[in-house]
Amino acid sequence: MNEQDDNDRQDDMDLSHEPLHLYRALLAASTAVVQGSTPEAVLVSMCDALVASSTHICLAWMYIGNPDNEVICPSYSTGKAREYTRDLVIDLSPVAMQGPTRRSLAMNQPMVVGVRDDASFAPWRERALQYGMREALTLPVGDPYLSPRGLVVIFADVEDYFDRVGMAPFTVFSQLVTMALEQTRLKMSLETQASVDPLTGALNRRAMQEVLLTVHAYARRSNKPYSVLLLDLDRFKMINDNYGHDLGDTLLRDVTDVAKRTLRSSDWLCRWGGEEFLIVLPDTDQTGALTVAEQIREAVADIGVTFHNQRIKTTVSIGVACCPQDGDRPEFLIRLADAALYEAKKSGRNCVVSARNARAIYSIAAKLHEAVESGRLRAAYQPIMQLSTGKQVAEEALARMLDEQGQVTAAADFIETAIEMQLTHLIDHEVISQTIRRCTSNLHGGSEPLTHFVNVSAGLLLYPDLTTALFAQAQEACGQCDTDSLASTKPLVLEINEKQVFGDIEAIKMKLLPFVGLGIRLAINGFGGGCSSFRYLADLPISFIKIDGELVRRARDKRIRSIIKRICDISGDLDLVTIAQFVEDADTLDILRELGVDWGQGYLFGRPVLPGD
Repeated sequence: MNEQDDNDRQDDMDLSHEPLHLYRALLAASTAVVQGSTPEAVLVSMCDALVASSTHICLAWMYIGNPDNEVICPSYSTGKAREYTRDLVIDLSPVAMQGPTRRSLAMNQPMVVGVRDDASFAPWRERALQYGMREALTLPVGDPYLSPRGLVVIFADVEDYFDRVGMAPFTVFSQLVTMALEQTRLKMSLETQASVDPLTGALNRRAMQEVLLTVHAYARRSNKPYSVLLLDLDRFKMINDNYGHDLGDTLLRDVTDVAKRTLRSSDWLCRWGGEEFLIVLPDTDQTGALTVAEQIREAVADIGVTFHNQRIKTTVSIGVACCPQDGDRPEFLIRLADAALYEAKKSGRNCVVSARNARAIYSIAAKLHEAVESGRLRAAYQPIMQLSTGKQVAEEALARMLDEQGQVTAAADFIETAIEMQLTHLIDHEVISQTIRRCTSNLHGGSEPLTHFVNVSAGLLLYPDLTTALFAQAQEACGQCDTDSLASTKPLVLEINEKQVFGDIEAIKMKLLPFVGLGIRLAINGFGGGCSSFRYLADLPISFIKIDGELVRRARDKRIRSIIKRICDISGDLDLVTIAQFVEDADTLDILRELGVDWGQGYLFGRPVLPGD
């Protein structure tokens, strides 16, 4: 059969049903196209649908990228002539730039060319004819002003195919895919925003938690180690306070860049919170993790930012934990790394500490957990005396931990660990609960009424379920004891540490209002040891002031006595009761009486005692 006979046969071919087939394919593919998870998936769905719609569409291939400055190579092709695309390259040469693909993208318009007779197709003609291709349609898709852009090229084995079938189905395809690409681009952008810290570009905490689960699952399947690094900028608050948040933000970004340059492409970096960063190192044992941590520490020490011709530098402290050597759960490893970071800070900062070197702090934390669960965290009570009469008027509940043999562990041996490991809420909840029961028991037993002071940390107030339970317990206890006669002077006092309240007074006030409304009073502890003590007296319904223990210890100093006297004068004007802590000798007691302090507690009056001892 000669060429003319072939042309005659194609002219006689009935293509009247082709549009119907194309529209059916369009309908079937529309869901898959619109729901494509990535731009690549959208274009693959389009190519498959087009080839499936007609026996005359012998090839569809796709490209997605930035065609203005890169070579175009098919990333996916389908159809009986797909071998044609195996070595297809459309470069940036002058000849290729005049080809239909480049011109279609440049004009952002569909372009139909005949394989046999279109001069612009000459470089690819011979190979295309070998595969029976007679006509090509180039469809640019996506926003021409945004990258990446997409392209679909369709070949038919019939000349004038696109003219005879009509461009309408293909135009609809192009519009549908363009819309889908915009949706997937927006979706990907939103997903990126949801998982990335906007300041540093590192992952955010939520995204890193998902990464940790994935890395941990892989480590278990492959029996390989992984490590976590918890990194904290040293004295960052001081930098922010002295030089402003803009400079602090610059340092955070610079530290992020340093860490990214040090890490492998398979490692993960997250802004864990504030000035803390968490790094996950897959397939990395303790030796490798310590090496990476030292590299980051040294690199950060070399950077700095200029502020008013002054070079401001920072350092980092890093805690390191490794799975499975140090622990076999992600949350456990992070706690270990946090404990190691705490030790690095205590050791002078700008250093790296392994979790193995921080085992002591975690051991204490584990014992504390066990003590709470087994009922071995107990409240001991220290008397508080009225200085003018020497009579006991109150007591303070202080936490003590018992080991399995019943030996007492003093608070000084575990409170710092509890603060660092964020376990103070467990201690406060248990001690307050025990004290409420003790208060109820004393009143029912006919004992002389005492005021009971209990510590409330900022940590406890972050757990609304615990504070709600304590409020319900206190409310029930007041009802059982018929304390209406006490009116606004219930025998329970919530004691807040001045340093913990700083900067968040309104939030603390809102969380304590239910207790105040019940008639439970508030005390401020460590008064005079902070930098804004008097603001608390204005903003919180305080009834008691506990003078900072260091001031009491130094009461023999004339300047200190003047400070304590002013505190007492102001308290008298505001009808507040003053309490001196750490009263340990008779001379100090005499001084405090002379200065007008109302109550006192300390070893001079008695040590904390567990009930029954």
